[in-house]
Amino acid sequence: MRHFRLCILILILLIPFLAGCPFDKKDQRIVLWTDRPEFAAYAQAFNSSQKDYVVEVVYKKSPAEALKGKKIGRWDVAIGPFLNAVSLNDTFMALDPLLSEGPVSRSRFYQNALEKGKVNGHQMLLPLSFNVPSFVFRSGKIKQEFDSFALNSERFSAICLDFNNAKSRHPKSAFSPMWNPESLFFFSVLSPGLCSQFETGAEMGQQEVKAGVVRIRQMIETIDGGIKAEREFRDKYLYKNPLELLGSSHIFFWFSDVGSFYTLPGERRRDLDFRYYLNKDEKIAVCEDMLWLGIPKKGGNTMGAVAFIKWLMNPEVQQDLILKAREMDIRSFGLAGGFSAIKAVNEDALPQIYPFGRTRYP
Repeated sequence: MRHFRLCILILILLIPFLAGCPFDKKDQRIVLWTDRPEFAAYAQAFNSSQKDYVVEVVYKKSPAEALKGKKIGRWDVAIGPFLNAVSLNDTFMALDPLLSEGPVSRSRFYQNALEKGKVNGHQMLLPLSFNVPSFVFRSGKIKQEFDSFALNSERFSAICLDFNNAKSRHPKSAFSPMWNPESLFFFSVLSPGLCSQFETGAEMGQQEVKAGVVRIRQMIETIDGGIKAEREFRDKYLYKNPLELLGSSHIFFWFSDVGSFYTLPGERRRDLDFRYYLNKDEKIAVCEDMLWLGIPKKGGNTMGAVAFIKWLMNPEVQQDLILKAREMDIRSFGLAGGFSAIKAVNEDALPQIYPFGRTRYP
């Protein structure tokens, strides 16, 4: 009897503590790891839209690398590039149930992007947004043909040759893939469509590497007059800002991407334009740093993470987020610096927000 009374007393004393214990309440916190600064504004919008959850943004320079650590701490959602690395295959929970209906319906996505987030037939990651390589030049220097914002390889080479062959008071070179590592990677890997080998974790074979080198050499020989001429021009002029070289007509094209183009101040973009480059299959290449979204397989606030994803993947919400970023003068293109992985956003919303003309989306 004495022990029974002692147990009752202990339970009575514990009631106030149990009432305030966080484990008997729905966890409101959603810890988001990302490297994209736009999510500070996106989280604020989500938190204001409902009262069930609160997103807390934790900046990680590389979410993919952070997830490889031994003691990584709590996270509920990760958004960043290269989350589809083979070494992270066992990190995320399957998201197949999310794709059955509603705002995260499978049919709303670009299917080839969605496929790259699968592991053993299960959807482990969702694509969120992607960037597109582009070539920047001075406005009015290309005659618009059929309202196309894309150039195939033949048209690109013809423009470069016309520029190089035209008379000028100073040395000039339309473009060389040797001017920066990004364009070198583009013409040797992205444009030929070899990037998928990186995404699946496989290494490029010696034959592909040799083919890429040959392709670059042929391009330099055809457009720039050979390696020697290209090196002389590069050493003499490429220490200057590319925008300055475009303005002085020392060069015609500069390799960049759409996201970077729209981070330039408006006054610097005023006299510039850009075009996409069609690869050998007449398709627009996509930068390799596509943004992925994943939920941890173990632990975390799964219910909150799912609620956030459903909200974020709604096309109307994405349009509002893009407009809000523009109103706040956040110097970022589209959704988190790129095109949305949801087709409707690119086809309906972006043309109203950005002056693309009749852009051919990937």
